Amino acid sequence: MEWSFFMEIMRKSWETAGRPKRVAAAVSGGADSMAMLIALEAAAQEEGFFLCAVHVDHGLRPDSGQDAEFVENFCRERAIPCQVKRVQVAGKGENGAREARYEALFSFCRDMGADALALAHHRRDQAETLLLHLFRGSGGVGLSGMPEWQERCLPDGKPIGLWRPFLDVSPQMLRKALLEKQIPWREDSTNGESLYLRNFLRLEIMPPIETRLPGAEAAMARAAEIFRDEQDYFRQEAEKFLLLHGWREAPFCFADGEALDGLHIAVKRHAVRLLCPVPLNHEETEAVAALKRGQTANLSRGFRAYRTEKRLHFLPKEGKAPSMGNLLELPFRGETGDGIFLQAVPKSLLEGCELRFRRPGDRIHPLGAKGEKSLQDYWTDKKIDAPFREHLPLLCKGNKVLWSIGVGPGEEARIHEGENILLLKYDGALPPIKMKK
Repeated sequence: MEWSFFMEIMRKSWETAGRPKRVAAAVSGGADSMAMLIALEAAAQEEGFFLCAVHVDHGLRPDSGQDAEFVENFCRERAIPCQVKRVQVAGKGENGAREARYEALFSFCRDMGADALALAHHRRDQAETLLLHLFRGSGGVGLSGMPEWQERCLPDGKPIGLWRPFLDVSPQMLRKALLEKQIPWREDSTNGESLYLRNFLRLEIMPPIETRLPGAEAAMARAAEIFRDEQDYFRQEAEKFLLLHGWREAPFCFADGEALDGLHIAVKRHAVRLLCPVPLNHEETEAVAALKRGQTANLSRGFRAYRTEKRLHFLPKEGKAPSMGNLLELPFRGETGDGIFLQAVPKSLLEGCELRFRRPGDRIHPLGAKGEKSLQDYWTDKKIDAPFREHLPLLCKGNKVLWSIGVGPGEEARIHEGENILLLKYDGALPPIKMKK
């Protein structure tokens, strides 16, 4: 492969990634990451972005220290800033090692102020990822494989992009580029062992498939790209749905249940995942999507999904204490109010009143009704979802509710001609019962 063509791929990918200005390259010392590093070095010189390298030493092989030394020396010779991160992963397994590696990489990116972390995943990695997710029963999201650019968050909450510039490049092409430029690399001795699942696919599954079906690796990578495009469309449709029928502003997180049930299941799954504050696996997603009125589903991190008559709510184990606003007294000019934020009341009614949230035993005589009832029954009749009730302020006298702010007034708020009347205005936040943004 001509080096100029190799660099053209890098330039296009940099444009696709949004032209990051500070790039950290994860460099193991193997052929893939070394090819990526020298291409990034050339692109950085041409485009003017800052490049640094980070090597993670897992300490799992006797010669791992030599890999770190190799990367350090190579970067020093080419004046590329480099740092080695050493992690302890013994006994943590394949996933544990991966988590420890990314934790170290993200820590480095935070310290360097990087806006992109370049990873040397290539076309074969993409094909293997598709197979791994297929064998786990993943849907379209898993079968989409790895994206070229993926937004993540650093430990301090700042965004960073995972950038994979060579996802459409074969490992053979990367090695050819290294040989052309006479760039050395290190071989990981464990790459020849089938102990890890990905190595097993690479060594024992993919070769016979590629022999029987030449081009299968490229075809699988192409299939992942098609899946990814289709999932992007479903995700966009789900976002549009949530803009119209959902609420994702703390402390509330919900969607209109009837509208949600009207979605195609492919879009519904995306809407459920986008709405939920914590990540959902396939089983959790299916359980939440199938919830009926009055049912709940327990999720990770103490969250649960709760389906009411009207909505699907996502609730934390312990919500934050609701915040209370203030009541303002305004001159009465004939407006009786809407019972939501405004309510006209006799001035004499305010003596001995308090503004609070609900307590056991609260009762209300709804304006215009024949008699009083428990506040619980009143809210049920008004179809106020349970997750909203702790956040509804009350104007009370003892256990008698004079105004359920946001819902409606009690009979005591009725005004008569000749009375001294005030217009009360609630200055504070209310639950989005009617979903008006």
